[in-house]
Amino acid sequence: MHSGASIYYVIFVLLIAMTGWMIWQQSRQQKNRRQLQSSIAVGEKVVTVGGLVGTVSEVREGEIALTVADGVTVTFLKSAVGGKYQGGAKPTTAR
Repeated sequence: MHSGASIYYVIFVLLIAMTGWMIWQQSRQQKNRRQLQSSIAVGEKVVTVGGLVGTVSEVREGEIALTVADGVTVTFLKSAVGGKYQGGAKPTTAR
């Protein structure tokens, strides 16, 4: 019966380790997102989480203005920015 109880300890330790790893990953992603949002500058091309690509024309406290076409400027929250746009890179499709 002793060996049966030890398997529960191993499972418990694995669950604790997986939970710690998930929390660490999430905090790292949040840190990277905050760093990205604070580094946005006028003239950079960014992509929103919705997939809209535009050039930053104005940066305010919690918002940015993106120029998406000639004479078309849209205002977004900084939290809607998914990343900096890598020009020329075509998105891959899942198969």
